[in-house]
Parts: sequence; structure tokens; C-alpha cells
Amino acid sequence: FGLLTFLVDPWITDPPRHHQVDVRTATDYAVTADQTGKLPVLLLMTEAVNAAMVTHALLVADAARPFFQVHLASFGGAYAKLLEESGFAYHVLSPVWTEEQTAAIYAVDQFESFSSPYTKEVLQEQISSSLQLYSKIAPSAVVAFFVLSASISARIARLPLFVDMSMTRETSTDPRAIAVSMPDSGVVAKLGLRTPLSHMASWLMKRLNFITPAFEAVAREWNITGIHLVWDLMEGDYTVISDIPSWAGVDAAALPPQVTYVGPLYGKLKKDIPKEVLQLRERATSEKQPLVWFAMGSSGQPPLVLATLRELLKQQPKWFIVAPVHALLAKLKINASDASAKAEAGLDSPQLYIPPELLPSQKVEPLCDLALTHGGQGTVHTSMCSGVPFVGVGMMPEQDLNIRLAVNKGMAIQAMKFDPPSQIAGLMHDLAHSPEMRIAASKIREECQEYTGEYAFVELIQQKLAGK
Repeated sequence: FGLLTFLVDPWITDPPRHHQVDVRTATDYAVTADQTGKLPVLLLMTEAVNAAMVTHALLVADAARPFFQVHLASFGGAYAKLLEESGFAYHVLSPVWTEEQTAAIYAVDQFESFSSPYTKEVLQEQISSSLQLYSKIAPSAVVAFFVLSASISARIARLPLFVDMSMTRETSTDPRAIAVSMPDSGVVAKLGLRTPLSHMASWLMKRLNFITPAFEAVAREWNITGIHLVWDLMEGDYTVISDIPSWAGVDAAALPPQVTYVGPLYGKLKKDIPKEVLQLRERATSEKQPLVWFAMGSSGQPPLVLATLRELLKQQPKWFIVAPVHALLAKLKINASDASAKAEAGLDSPQLYIPPELLPSQKVEPLCDLALTHGGQGTVHTSMCSGVPFVGVGMMPEQDLNIRLAVNKGMAIQAMKFDPPSQIAGLMHDLAHSPEMRIAASKIREECQEYTGEYAFVELIQQKLAGK
């Protein structure tokens, strides 16, 4: 029972659909938006330890440029360079995440550890740094991309808070959604435990609060209440869902008033396609072999990524592969830019290209025939909007659900991170021999064109700031 009460609040009988905060902080800390410039200031705060959050922020920044003076901010991380080079005003807040803290963030996010890096001391310093920035640039609103401390700092400054989420708390905790995230071929399904376990998981997830005690304690110091569950940290005054309601099986008309779907947000880096990719595409076409997009985001588990890539090279030696996993392999002390290091790691193949930096996936993946990915929402949306069928192996429950939604659309095959790498790689053979999945993927690509994503996000911000 002690572990249960550490992870969840079992005394909640009716979990809310969306959080409500009560802010009684002294108005001395309120920030008045700067009205002296030609355009209002918009602050986008993102966790630069995560590639997806950085690319989301950059998408919205570009879309907002004609209407706002855009400022970017983060607490540092492996992808901060993209923010520094974006051309927008960029602010590094403190404390900057250490490598150990970054690893802890991912471990908590993947439910592999319950040791939170969000200590009371870290939060107090993050909030202090954020308040100094708010006072300096006087934004009209704050947009947070997984910056959890903004749930407190923006409220202290009484600034409108927009939060980017991949799915609503109702979708994330729906037992039906949890059930479909469990593969049909798995042990749970075979033993007939899918329904009872999904209901148990739903009950637990609706009440998760294992990382919130520090947030709740700091919020109380500022006379803010309403922050108690994990979900409360990931919602704002306006919660923006970067998905398509019909894909997620959601009735948009039944959503809480604070929640809006804007459509897919996925990486659209302003880079050219490397010549190495174009050369692989040409060779693959000439030799009548598939070109594979092997993308594991920033949350892919390095040992699994390495083992699966090795297996794919072993099982399909004639295939061509573009694998933007340089940063993940670096965590295993493998320098993929060094030929001898690649050979020693079992990745020596002239048909494999591991770029040293992130690629413009929106340009590269449409050139590919198949994909093997980690199921991050942006990665799944890139495959969907590129019309590329994929095998997905999620690192966390949310990614399992993303993959399952694509499976239900007929364009993906689901694997689990506990499956043997040989089995995961073997599913690519099935994918390559499924014309039905290629047809389904092509139809999904057409649906994707109906949504504007980042532009709808900015339009929502404008409407809310105008009181509409």
C-alpha cells in the first residue's frame, strides 16, 4: 500500500477531466504585456533535452513570426543548438539540465524509474529564472512544450499559459485506449488479461502523482492550488493537442472547453537533403530494393536501437537504410562518424547512412519506402503525412498508443521494446511484402493535408488573447 500511495492518490473518487488552478499570488508579481512594439511578445519555452519538443517550438515560432515578436527559452539540453541557430531571440534559463538529470527525465517518462529530477530546489531555481525572463521581455503569453515548471511560473506572473500536449488526459487514461496499446500477439492478450489490466492501469494513471509533491509544495508557497496530479503539470489555461481527433477516436464536440485539437506537429527542419540520402535513394531504385527510414527520436533506448539496427543489417543485407541515430549511439560511446567505430559496433555497411546531425525528416522520409520508428507522436505523424508504412516499437505507453492508432489505420505493425531485436527487425520483412499497408498509408497522407498544425496553433493563441 505504501508503494501505491507513493505513485498515486488512491483517495480521489472522481478524477477531473482537466485541471483548474486557483491563483492567489500577490499581484506584485504580475507581468503586464509590452504594448510599445509593433508586435506583441510571445514566449515559447521548450525542453531542449527532447528533439520533438524543440521541433514543435520551432514550428510554432515560424508560424507566429508575422504576428508576434517571438522569443525562445529552455533549460539547455542536447538540442539547444537548434534553438540557438533558429534566428529567434533565445534565452538559456537556469539551472541547465545535467546529463544525469536528463537521463532521469527519460527514465521517469518511460516509467523505468520513480526518482524525479524535479526537486523542490530545482523547481524554485527554474521558477526564479523564468520570472526574471518574464519581467525582462513582458510577453503577452507563454507557450510551454513540456516545461513543467511553467505550470507554476506563468501563473505567478498571471500570464496566459498555452501547453502543447500529444493527447488529452482522457485519451491517455481511457481503458479502451490502453487496451489497444497492448499488442494482439502479446502474452497479456493471449491470457485474456487485456481488459482487466487496462482498467487497472486506467485507474492508476488517472491518479498518478508520484512526481508532483515538489510541484505542489512550491505552488503552495506561492498561494497556488489545483496542481496535484501529473496531468495538472501538462495542461495549461489552454491545452493544445497536436493530433487529429478522428485519428485518436475523439469527439471534438465533447472536449473540455480548455482543450483544442490543431492537427499534427512534426519536425520540419530548414535543411537540405544530404547528398548521401539522395545517393542511397538512387541506388535503392536501381537495385530494386527498399530504402528504410530508421528513426528512434531522442527517447529511443540506445542498447535496443543498436541491437535492432544490427539485426536489420543482418537480415536484410541488400536493403538501404537512413538512420538518424548518431546521438543515441553516442550514449554507448560509439562515434558513428568514425568508420572503424562503426565496424567495431557491427554497423559497417555501405548501404547504411548515419547522419551526424538531425535530418529534415519531412523531406527525407517521403523518399523512403518503409520505416522502423520508436512511435513518438511527431515521428508517427511524419510517417502518416509522408505516406510511409512503418514498424513501431514504443519506449513508453504513450508511444505504444501512437503506434496502435496507426495499426488501426492499416499502415503499421506494432512491436514491443521487450521483444527480441531479431523479432522486431523481422517484422520489416512482413511490412515490405504488404501492398495493403502502402495503400493505406497513401490514403492517410491525403487526410493529413486537411490540417494546418502550427498555423492553427498560432491562430488559437491570437483568438484567446483577443478574448474570443
